[in-house]
Amino acid sequence: MYEGTARPPRTETEYRRRRRQSSITRHPDRLALWAVAMAVIGMVAAAASAHAGSGGINTSGGGGGGSSGSCPDQRLGSRSLRMGDCGDDVKTLHWILRSDSLRVPMDKEFDGVTDSSVRRFQHRHRVRANGVVGKATRKKIIHSMPNAVATWYGPGFFGKRTACGKRLRRSTIGVAHRRLRCGTKVTLKYRGRYVRAKVIDRGPYTRGVRWDLTRATARRLHLTTTSRIRAAPIK
Repeated sequence: MYEGTARPPRTETEYRRRRRQSSITRHPDRLALWAVAMAVIGMVAAAASAHAGSGGINTSGGGGGGSSGSCPDQRLGSRSLRMGDCGDDVKTLHWILRSDSLRVPMDKEFDGVTDSSVRRFQHRHRVRANGVVGKATRKKIIHSMPNAVATWYGPGFFGKRTACGKRLRRSTIGVAHRRLRCGTKVTLKYRGRYVRAKVIDRGPYTRGVRWDLTRATARRLHLTTTSRIRAAPIK
């Protein structure tokens, strides 16, 4: 079969070079897309390198919060709180203030609404109304939580449904109360520890005892026997 005259080696090389050059000329968009892709890969690699160099930690400054930083899970009382802060302690503060009929959000952000509510609380309790939850204000906030006797329960009831229809587990956080409606939010305090919980059951039925804590709730508070606690339900 006739295949034509073979090209000399130099002619073949020049032919291939021209074909490659012609292909690049005909498809400039492909070249541009390739350049953009390489630039993006370079930017991602640089960002990953910088993140690794900082130990993978968010290094944004501030007083422990704000929408631009992470919210620490600190216990209420471990620091002073002011506008711009955020964290688990701010959320606990909100729950207690709501139980005192102050209309604050239920989240972890100490915003302008919280600041205004704290100032109203301070003015009401004759504390310097500066919007900062320091030692003096925090003491007044704690004293606004009613004092009551509490005990705990769990063994023998695990796996069963409570009076509110929730199945009781070993890890269930909740409290029993004789009258408060199911789902009522309540903040509990015992010896400097706080737990946010909900009413999930009825009881206790022992005279003089107002709250019955699940075992998991009691353990978080380090409550081991019938004791006096502070409990602030949001009615």
